[in-house]
Amino acid sequence: MQVRLIPPRAVLLCALCVLFSPQLLRAHETRGLQSTVDELRTRLGIPEEIDVAIVPANPLMLSVEAQHGRKGPFLLTVDESFLSLLTNEEMTAALAHELGHVWIYTHHPYLQTERLANSIAMRVVSRKSLVPVYHKVWERLGTKGNLADFLGDN
Repeated sequence: MQVRLIPPRAVLLCALCVLFSPQLLRAHETRGLQSTVDELRTRLGIPEEIDVAIVPANPLMLSVEAQHGRKGPFLLTVDESFLSLLTNEEMTAALAHELGHVWIYTHHPYLQTERLANSIAMRVVSRKSLVPVYHKVWERLGTKGNLADFLGDN
């Protein structure tokens, strides 16, 4: 029986892949989310920059805020464990909802409501795509809400 040794370079390469795979995966996911946000931002006519970050924990699951005072750039953060629960369509709907808040903030800052943010979001995504997002949010929070209060009547 002949024993073949694995070259040290191959062992090192495998070790590096194992160590950095989570970071590479997160960077890839962040780029994908950033691309979606940029597309939605353009479609909604939002000129302000919006940066995306996947974070270990966000009690709101997704949130957006101005980074430097009243004007952007804005930072949209996504809870990494909540991200793993959503389909691509649901994530797009959730991102559109957050961009609805940016649109309101830059146009009518004193009118912030969830329903208005969803109204803006539904310019680029369907009401149907927002429904499972709310169910998942409520499940995670251990609560229940009325979809009509957030999305309007069907």
